[in-house]
Amino acid sequence: MTITISLFDALIAVLIVLAIVLLVQLIILIRSLLPSARSLAKILDDTSHITSTAKTGIEDAQRIVSDLSGSLGDIAGTVRHKKGTLSAVGSITSAIANLINLSKKKKK
Repeated sequence: MTITISLFDALIAVLIVLAIVLLVQLIILIRSLLPSARSLAKILDDTSHITSTAKTGIEDAQRIVSDLSGSLGDIAGTVRHKKGTLSAVGSITSAIANLINLSKKKKK
């Protein structure tokens, strides 16, 4: 009994063996990458949560700064108004004091 193997048949057999080895290697690679992919998904979920929390904090801080700016503007307007009123009262007081001093000088 003689078995004859042609060069073409040997090449096909080698290619089939290489395909099987590569398929096994690919399966091992995918199995080793699955935990990494799960960890990456968890990290991305945590990052998304942190980003949304930071966004909320920034929006709240922006609202507070805006409210504070409006309040400070109101306070500044009130101080300017009071300052004008105080300077007017001071001017009237000075005028009255000058009139009193003038009348005292005339009496002497």
